[in-house]
Formats: sequence, structure tokens, C-alpha cells
Amino acid sequence: MRFSFVTSDDYGAHGREHTHGADLSSASRADLRWYYFLGTLRISHYETEIGPPWRWVPLFDALYSMRQIILFAEGADALGRIDFTENDEFIDFKVDGSSVRVSPSYLDIEVSCTVNELAAACQEFIRAELQRVTLGHPSLTKNPQVSELAREIGLHPKGAR
Repeated sequence: MRFSFVTSDDYGAHGREHTHGADLSSASRADLRWYYFLGTLRISHYETEIGPPWRWVPLFDALYSMRQIILFAEGADALGRIDFTENDEFIDFKVDGSSVRVSPSYLDIEVSCTVNELAAACQEFIRAELQRVTLGHPSLTKNPQVSELAREIGLHPKGAR
């Protein structure tokens, strides 16, 4: 399983991070989840692409959703689904022993992987994207919401509160 994110040429410029003088150190969790860093969430399993077809997914919504998927796959009481707030579509995750079945509502397909593979892919996605976005927007390292998410997956960003 592999997750990646590409900033959208079409919609990326509409993210609030482009607002002149935007202070990302104080952006709320809700605002980060819905209004910043819009792009394409890519999800693939070997040669099969199961990511959503639209290009306006907020990055932080994907990051927080991945964190929930890790918790769910590891047996915690967490949501086993990625919901897309801009429509009724979703990606459903079902744990079956040591494997996970992944089914997007917008495709007639199901893929499966191990719980460990899914958790590792989600953690790597969160790490890589937090590193990328904080390098481009250093004030994010001072945002308590971003710092908390980073700590939850074992990261300790420089300058974090």
C-alpha cells in the first residue's frame, strides 16, 4: 500500500495558506482539515490505483484520517473509514485477522494488505507530508495541532511547541 499527495494546479491555489500574511502557527485543527493545502490524494496497491478522482482533498484531512486508520487497524476504537467531506464518497477499511480489506465507494474494486503494511504506509505518508509541508511553511512547526499530530506518530519537529 502506498499513499502520496500532489498539490493540485487547479485547486491548490485556493488553499488558505496562500492568503497574504496567513499565520499558520495559529490555524485551528478544523481550518487545517478543511481549508488548507488542497490537492490529490493518491492511494495505490501494487499497480492498482484506488485514490479518489478529484483534486481538492485537503492534506490535513488526509493526515488526520490516516492517523485514525492506523489506530483502527491496530484495534483501537477509531473510525475505519476515510470520508470525503465535499461529497458522500469514502474509503472503507475492514480488518480481518492480520489483513485489511480496502474498498473505495467510487470504484468497484477491493484490495487487501496486512495490518502492518497499512500502518507503515500510513505512518510514512504522515511523516513525509508533514516534513514536506513544514519545510515549505515553517510557521506550521509552531502550530500546536500540527505538533500534536507529529508526536502521535513519533515525530518531534524542530521549533514545535
